[in-house]
Amino acid sequence: MRRRGLGIVLLILAIGFVSGCSNDQDQPASPELTKPIVKLKVIMPGDESDRMRDFVNNELNERLRKDLNTELDFTYIPWANYQQKLELALATGEKYDLFWYGTPFVSGYKTKGYIQPLDELLAKYGADLTKNIPADNFKLDQIEGKQWAIPSQAFTSAGKFTSVMVRQDLLESVGMTEIRTIKDLEDFYAKMHAKDPSYYGYLETDRGQEVLWRELSDNNYTALDERQLFAVDEATGEMISYLETDLYKKVAHVRESWVEQGIIDKNLIGNPASKIDQENAGKLLFRVGAVSRAMENLQTAQKADPRAKLREYYLAPGKLKYILAPSNEAYMIPTAAQNPERAMMFMNWILKNKENYTFIIYGVEGKDYRLENGKIKLLTNDQLMYEWMWRNKNYFTAPTNVDDEVIEDMLTNDDNARISRLFGFHFNEEPVKSELARVMAVYKMRFEPINTGLVNYDDNFQEALASLKKAGYDKVFAELKKQYSEFQASAGDK
Repeated sequence: MRRRGLGIVLLILAIGFVSGCSNDQDQPASPELTKPIVKLKVIMPGDESDRMRDFVNNELNERLRKDLNTELDFTYIPWANYQQKLELALATGEKYDLFWYGTPFVSGYKTKGYIQPLDELLAKYGADLTKNIPADNFKLDQIEGKQWAIPSQAFTSAGKFTSVMVRQDLLESVGMTEIRTIKDLEDFYAKMHAKDPSYYGYLETDRGQEVLWRELSDNNYTALDERQLFAVDEATGEMISYLETDLYKKVAHVRESWVEQGIIDKNLIGNPASKIDQENAGKLLFRVGAVSRAMENLQTAQKADPRAKLREYYLAPGKLKYILAPSNEAYMIPTAAQNPERAMMFMNWILKNKENYTFIIYGVEGKDYRLENGKIKLLTNDQLMYEWMWRNKNYFTAPTNVDDEVIEDMLTNDDNARISRLFGFHFNEEPVKSELARVMAVYKMRFEPINTGLVNYDDNFQEALASLKKAGYDKVFAELKKQYSEFQASAGDK
């Protein structure tokens, strides 16, 4: 009887154990999967295409739910308003987890307390980022021994923003083959305007000086940042006040003549949205290049005109090119981010393998693209994730619609280039932030009209400069030179 009773008890326990095992198999294998899906809020520039919205809501988020228990929630801000609205969101502490901007903004955003250091997050979740992005790229975004941004692009970069990108098909249509001088640009506009005045010849007046510097000066100068107040002489290592040089005068005179010729359109100055609209409509003749902008902008250009071809040229092509920043792209995590760990995991996921990289940039194979002879054949004109933000030499695949000459230009761009003396230097604006704010307010009011060619340099420069100095320009310049000298000393004045 005891044996029979013991057997019944064991049988009951066994049944219970089997039942328990069966129930356990119905539960997620990892406790992480039982947590709610994380909504990762990301700010991006530009306009979200219909396919990008559909791709994120369906295929991309399906993959991210599986791989990271995460969904993306993109907020797109049009390019014309991006800086203003982004900084408003950062200043007011809106709960975004990740955003993109250019490397020159990292130092300022760190000073203003908008962003958080990433060292611990990178060490814990960024193994594939550090594997596929060179250490020198990361150094660009290191300030006071800490990492403040992820330099997402790892590709050629010498002479960035010192080239000019042109509509190559239109250039050839008026009997020209290449651009090598300022006169070539003027001839291109004149011939095209005579043929079809609906096209406009626009070179950014907010960032185009360095394109002209190559021809207008025998020296090699590199601008400190996008504000174009200061520059370094690459030969001597001297930090200069660009606004007080004869070179600034030469640039201003070129701009004045371009307004007279119609190359700079008065109706577009001060209206970034209209300028972008004109470019998107296929009416662009030329603009500032960025090493690979001819490839980056081709999809948009061909959406407006399927025959469009783009190519980049350097004025005074025999002059040296300098590498200031091997990556101008920077992803930052705001101080107010609610999901910083997941933001870093997402960035790392993109470079984890070529499959993820190709998927987020080009979409679904067979639906958004297909491979032809080792190249990407786009099946839609809708932009997905900006390829240039994540272009990586380890995963790069050339598109079929880009001419081989353009790809060759990109891949050989850094040949024989030199490292800029400004490489790795960050200007800490904190000691002169009040003066710099006043300086920039005066600069915008008094110098931007001169920059654009709308206001005559000879009649207005001295008064504008006096106003700038009254605002504290000399104090800002002195602090900059002090910090730069300390940087040179610490770097051994390489």
